[in-house]
Amino acid sequence: MSKFTEKIAAFTERHPTLYRCVVTGENVFKKAIFGCQDCGQCVLSYNAFVCCMRCPKQMRNGPCGGTRPDGHCEVYPNRHCIWWLINKRAKWMRRQAKLRKYHVPVDRRLEHTSAWMNMFAGRILPIDLSRELHEVELPKREPPPKR
Repeated sequence: MSKFTEKIAAFTERHPTLYRCVVTGENVFKKAIFGCQDCGQCVLSYNAFVCCMRCPKQMRNGPCGGTRPDGHCEVYPNRHCIWWLINKRAKWMRRQAKLRKYHVPVDRRLEHTSAWMNMFAGRILPIDLSRELHEVELPKREPPPKR
């Protein structure tokens, strides 16, 4: 991001009460709207605004291979594979090019942290609202301090 957003993230992370307010606000919004699973590494803007962590296997880069021919999940046969839903919405939004983005494996140290603050600090990819895929390099950063 920028030095300014890094300073915002650092300030917020140094003040536990403020940080809890940010995490609570983020969770209230993202869980209600997107079904967020609080991984701390949000990739909603790359996956047609559907949280891929809702997959029981937490697949971040596409379906697992066990998806049934009718698009249903192999683990929970009564519901559609989350990647079937992501692809359907990406087609509707004309954002299928974004699905080619490879996402690094989940860093479990970031679970239950603020994805917004992680983005401001440069730990995770920034939100990308365009329809085309843009490659972004991130510097290696340490996770936020434990609470």
